[in-house]
Amino acid sequence: LADTGEGDDDIYAVQLDFTVAGPLDVDRLRGAMDTVVRRHPHLVATFCGQFDEPVQIIPADPVFAYQFREFGSEEQIEQLCAAERAAVCDLAASPAFRVALIHTGEDTHRCVLTIHHIVIDGWSMPILLQNIFAGYYRQPLPAAVPYRRFVTWLTDRDTQAARAAWAEMLAGFDTPTLVNPSSRLAAGQRGVASLAISKDTTSALGELARAHHTTVSTVLQGAWALLLTSLTGRHDVAFGTTVSGRPTEVAGAESMVGLFINTVPVRASFTPTTTTADLLEQLQSRHNNTLDHQHLALPEIHRVTGHDQLFDTLFVYENYPVDTAAPLGPDGLAITEFSNREYNHYPLTVQALPGAELSIRFEYDAEAFDAGRIRKVIQRFKRVLAAMTADMGEKS
Repeated sequence: LADTGEGDDDIYAVQLDFTVAGPLDVDRLRGAMDTVVRRHPHLVATFCGQFDEPVQIIPADPVFAYQFREFGSEEQIEQLCAAERAAVCDLAASPAFRVALIHTGEDTHRCVLTIHHIVIDGWSMPILLQNIFAGYYRQPLPAAVPYRRFVTWLTDRDTQAARAAWAEMLAGFDTPTLVNPSSRLAAGQRGVASLAISKDTTSALGELARAHHTTVSTVLQGAWALLLTSLTGRHDVAFGTTVSGRPTEVAGAESMVGLFINTVPVRASFTPTTTTADLLEQLQSRHNNTLDHQHLALPEIHRVTGHDQLFDTLFVYENYPVDTAAPLGPDGLAITEFSNREYNHYPLTVQALPGAELSIRFEYDAEAFDAGRIRKVIQRFKRVLAAMTADMGEKS
């Protein structure tokens, strides 16, 4: 269990921090980043608020903020990262895309990409990284799929049908599921706690998902729903989940770089006879019924339910890992360490990181939860996972 604290002034800054080991050509890397920004110019868009609605302006000559530093203490790097996050959040004064390259030792560099969430999401980061190093090694890439294609698709959606689908899924949901009912959604100091799931339990979760023709993500959502019932005392609960927002019918969506994600509700209802199988079937069915409508903005979903707020916890299943073992190219260059910092304003978020040993990250508002309460939440979550995998036929 590990805890850290973060401020709230840079909550919409997405920061990718990775170490590159090997004979890095600094000028070539900067040139590759120039190419990527020209390939995806909306990453350095500016925003004008003088009209009725904010307007995104794509520059004809895209430029990002860049700096190279010759220092390597961890404290200095942390200060630099914090300054980059603060700078990128000032959309009126600086580019939404910033790069800091730090020479930390012989054949070792730290590269910090900081981008405002308004132009990118976490799912885009590995794509961006792949584009950068393809440019570095002068590997050909197909023409970039324009982000405009997604925006056009979004404007053509049947909003009425989407509202109806969410209204049906949330019919009769009368009490928001709040683990911190004393305050509204507001970001204070952030804390982080981590839980490592054993290889055996990770394998058992996979077997449980396969047995019920669903995904590990859905199994973990079921576990989170069960935990919420114990935290709130309610048997009809909701929480948010982050969806990738990349429609399969938009050609090339999987390779686009930009902001696609959306947060939508997950609802789980329990009776005294609900089994694990019942729960997973219910979650899968509700997911299937709303899958084509995951683009609808959460405030719109709130409106159709008549609630200002449905939940204050978020579940995220991160399925965009970066391979830190494979060499980047024939010169032996490799990414040896990698972290992706992306916070949100919910009091409590559970983030699952897949792998041979599943990792669960709990991000929380330290003003709403102290470390002791978070430890109890984590212990309960472990017990729920153990119960679900012990006997899938038992009552939940």
